[in-house]
Order: sequence, then structure tokens, then C-alpha cells
Amino acid sequence: MVASPHVELAVHLFADLALATSFLGVSLGLFDYLADMFQRKNSVGGRLQSGIITFLPPLAFALFYPRGFVMALGYAGVALAVLALIMPALLVMKSRREHPQATWRVAGGAPTLWLVLLCGIGIVAIQFSIAAGLLPAVG
Repeated sequence: MVASPHVELAVHLFADLALATSFLGVSLGLFDYLADMFQRKNSVGGRLQSGIITFLPPLAFALFYPRGFVMALGYAGVALAVLALIMPALLVMKSRREHPQATWRVAGGAPTLWLVLLCGIGIVAIQFSIAAGLLPAVG
């Protein structure tokens, strides 16, 4: 049942949609950032210019090096793990050490902080293991 063509199709469809939505999400944020940075006007011409400088380089990269986008997503996952898991957990641990008298605390305590920290470290370790060839790459 697991190795059926329907499951394989569903997995490929899920992976393709995950790539498409991540590409669109990052691209839309980059579109606004580049429009602001290059001071493009909010007109048809300005939006067209912003669209070209936003979508043309990644499109060319994906066309000429198709596996590069998936690889870049892996490294972006490392950055996200550091920014969204490791750093916040360490900051809360430090804050709790320096201010033990603080009255407001999120539920879960130290075990939850350690779990979040270990998940972040695990994500980073898995990505580096894939890059080093110690674990198989998916995709």
C-alpha cells in the first residue's frame, strides 16, 4: 500500500506544492524589499521592474541548476532553525537566569525550552549531515 503509485503521486504533488509555495512566499517578500530598496514606484512600470529583478535571477538559477533550489531550501532551513528555535530558547534561558524573580512566564518551563533547543540543533545537524554525505538527500 505504501509503495503504490497513488502514494508516490501524492508525495510528489505534496513536494511540488511545498516548493511552489515556499518560492512564492519568499519571492513576494523579496519583491517588496527590492521595490523599497531600489525605490521603484508603485506603478505598472515600477512593479514590472521589481518583478523582473525579483523573479528573473531565481528562475535562471532554477533552470540552469535545478537541484540548487532544493539545496538552497535546506540551508534556509538551517538559518530558520537558528533564528526561530535556537536563539529564542537561549535568550529565554538567559533571561530566566538573570531575572529569576520575573512573575510572568510561559508554561512548559525548562523542559520545553530544552526540547525546542534540541529540535533546532537536530535540524542543523541533519542538514549538515546531508551536506557531508552522511545522510541521504531527499528530492
